[in-house]
Amino acid sequence: MNWSSVRRSLQAKLLVAVVVCALVPLAAVGAWLSSSAVRSGELLLRTQLDSAVSRAAATVQRRWQVRKSDVLMLATSAPVRAALTNPTADTAPQYARRAFATMGGIASVALRDGGNRVRWKLDQGRTDSSPPTYSPNGARRATFAASQPTSSILRAPVTDDAERPRGEIEAEIRFDALLPTVATIEMAPSQFIAYRDRTTGAQVAPSGLPAVAFRDEHFTWNDHRWLAVRQRLADPPIDVVAAAQLDPFLSPFTRTARTGAAALALVAAIVVVLTIVVTNRLTRSLGELALAADQVSHGALGTRVHDTSQDEVGRVGRAFNTMLASIARMMRELSQREAVAAMGELAATMAHQVRSPATAMRIDVQRAHDKLPAQSTERALLARALGQLDRMERAVDASLKLARASRTEFAEVDVREALGRAATGVRREQTPRAVELDMSGVPNELPRARGDAASLEQLFANVLTNAAQASADGGQVALSAEANGGPLLTVTVRDHGTGMSAEVLARAGEPLFSTKPEGTGLGLAIARRIAAAHGGSLAIESTRGSGTTVTIQLPRA
Repeated sequence: MNWSSVRRSLQAKLLVAVVVCALVPLAAVGAWLSSSAVRSGELLLRTQLDSAVSRAAATVQRRWQVRKSDVLMLATSAPVRAALTNPTADTAPQYARRAFATMGGIASVALRDGGNRVRWKLDQGRTDSSPPTYSPNGARRATFAASQPTSSILRAPVTDDAERPRGEIEAEIRFDALLPTVATIEMAPSQFIAYRDRTTGAQVAPSGLPAVAFRDEHFTWNDHRWLAVRQRLADPPIDVVAAAQLDPFLSPFTRTARTGAAALALVAAIVVVLTIVVTNRLTRSLGELALAADQVSHGALGTRVHDTSQDEVGRVGRAFNTMLASIARMMRELSQREAVAAMGELAATMAHQVRSPATAMRIDVQRAHDKLPAQSTERALLARALGQLDRMERAVDASLKLARASRTEFAEVDVREALGRAATGVRREQTPRAVELDMSGVPNELPRARGDAASLEQLFANVLTNAAQASADGGQVALSAEANGGPLLTVTVRDHGTGMSAEVLARAGEPLFSTKPEGTGLGLAIARRIAAAHGGSLAIESTRGSGTTVTIQLPRA
């Protein structure tokens, strides 16, 4: 697996996760904010128009009620009622003339009888001045040009003393008298307020205003989009519409929305860049870990991850290295066990193929050696040959012991007795060097172990022999044993020799590895194999210049 492809794969997945989990929601929020900014601007404009149209409608209703009360007062007056009951009264009474003179905003008043015949009519004339011109992009104040008749009809019944209808007063109300004055309402240049009387069709609106403005909320006029808010009055039957151009009002909101969208896009770009930087650092460690795992899967147990960070990836890397070290150690131990097993099989063959001829050769050489004079040169050569034959015999014996180490039958064994026999044999072998084996640390009453007496004696003898050989002439080897009430017996052998280096200690116990010129390297291997066969263990601790300690643990009987 290519390391760069591993990194690209991990980085791509992390980028996809960021895009899906962060950028997509961010884009959705940006779109919502942009659209909501425009909607908020339109809502604000609608609120302003609604306020304007409410004020204008309230003014129209208030002025209409004033005019309506004037006409009702005239219709219920006694002179007017008397004039209606007099068939010959074709002129307005003096009271009606004086009252009409005080009624502002009423263009004419006429009295109609029950046959709808006009008995008399008072007319003030068209006294209102010509209204100013109007354009949709330059709205003026609340006094506007009328594109249709500028009056509205108001009727009030006239009754007799018995409250029976006898006729009615018909008043023509000037439209401009109902509308707000110049000082009442102020509009922006791109806004206007229009009025329309539903009964007479009278309309005060900008020139050319389409009829759709009095019907729909949105309409297009003079290549501009407009927003209209209207209020429909029942009394008087007048529609009041306030409208404004959308584009000039919404342009600041649109710019704000675009600025926000650009800011979100910038944030998204920064997020992507930061994600690339962070994932590049993260995937570097993960890629190295994946590559190391791939190499290990192909047998490269010496592979190590070099990430020493304190995050989770670093912890995984250190755990990975520890796991590889454990696997390598287990593989070495397995290889050693296989080597020892192979050595056992080889030893069984050597016992039959080498021992008998070697014994015959040793007898013949020994006879020849004994027959030669003591100062003979040939005698010295034969003595050397005898020494080499003894060495070969010891190697064969060690191999046979190694082969038999895992084929023992267990019983209760007196560990102190086995340890004593082994110490006696080692003392006899090491007599010329006068190495002392101190057994004062071994108690007389020691629990029995479960095992084979001969095998355990061989185990102790091998360990004591190594300790004695590592000690100086006249040195001391200390032995101790204890049970501590647990399931295991612990036997400790400590010498005061030169100790072992870390490299030698790491290989101590390997078959055929020895630092002694004539060593076979099988002593500790046999001892460790015997301990393992008994369900125990053998551990070695050594420091250069401080001696070596061997700890043997055996299960109690």
